[in-house]
Amino acid sequence: MLINVDGVLKSMDGKALQDVVNGEARDALIKDVLVNAILSPVQNESGMDKVKKYELAKRIYVGGDINLTAEEIALIKDRVGESYAPIIVGQLYELLEADGGTN
Repeated sequence: MLINVDGVLKSMDGKALQDVVNGEARDALIKDVLVNAILSPVQNESGMDKVKKYELAKRIYVGGDINLTAEEIALIKDRVGESYAPIIVGQLYELLEADGGTN
């Protein structure tokens, strides 16, 4: 599934959500949320699982259109669901399910 990760997350009224980076407010980008969620620690995770997550995070960080497998989408949805508030989880699930992503 091809996903563009350069989009901006929105509030319920359609305005860009803000993120603070190095003390400065800027629009919250999909790629930043995905990378942060993927790289968040998980208990009892193997070294190989950590490397897979790291490689996926590097691909997403570059930005643009990213081709994701069903396994990668499931991982992203799991990590985002564990790490973020409903306003963010809902938008990212919609994005990842737009073309038939897995639940």
